Amino acid sequence: MRREASGRIDRVLAAVETVALGTWLGALVGFAFVFAPLAFRIVAPLDVGRFATLTATSLAVLSTWGYVLGGVAVVVTLARAAGAGDRVWDAVRAAAVVLALCLVAFEQRAIVPPMLAATDVRSEAYHALHQRSTAIYGGAVLLVAAALVLAAVRRDT
Repeated sequence: MRREASGRIDRVLAAVETVALGTWLGALVGFAFVFAPLAFRIVAPLDVGRFATLTATSLAVLSTWGYVLGGVAVVVTLARAAGAGDRVWDAVRAAAVVLALCLVAFEQRAIVPPMLAATDVRSEAYHALHQRSTAIYGGAVLLVAAALVLAAVRRDT
């Protein structure tokens, strides 16, 4: 059972958590559905090197923001769980964010470097890397979206 005095603090923490997760999710989706397709269509045909550098740099910045926003979300989730009567869904939410952070780190370290080194964005090798990247990145998006939904529907009881 939640203590009455913690209600206001929990609402503030809930706002911080949902803003952090929502901002991260928006950035991930914006990259996937706006930036990356435009860069591939406009920059890649003209200069593969610049396309690779632009995309890798954008993913690095996006990863850094993910680490910050995801870290904030995990800390806030744990703070909210400390005063909760039932911590199961808080633990699930924190685990989803941590797993999303792990996927982002894996993407940054294992997928982006070979994509950066690619010289032909139309090759089978690049296509295979892009498939892996899409699956890993998509997993991170789904995990962050799930954590955001769980944060939004969390009850104070």
